Amino acid sequence: MARAFRPVVLTANDLVEGDVVWWTGTVWSRDVAEAAVFETPEAAEAAEAALNTPEHAACTVGIVRVEVEMRDGAPFPTLRREQIRAERRPTFDYLPTSKVSEAA
Repeated sequence: MARAFRPVVLTANDLVEGDVVWWTGTVWSRDVAEAAVFETPEAAEAAEAALNTPEHAACTVGIVRVEVEMRDGAPFPTLRREQIRAERRPTFDYLPTSKVSEAA
């Protein structure tokens, strides 16, 4: 039995900055809350096909679908990996403690 389709958003990485970006339906945004939510497989496929152009290939890489649920009226990724990407921050302290105190 096929799994029921769940709403998705489209995400990629900005080719120049490397930032995670989310498709709003018209432009790429760094805020997942602005992402367009696709409720059917056909809508998601059509959006992906529309993004398969040289213009988008020149600014983004790795377009993928991400399942979401709605929280407070905004899409929220269901997988932890995508939640981390949406938070736009590392999951660990990447500076040694001595460097953190120097930076402050």
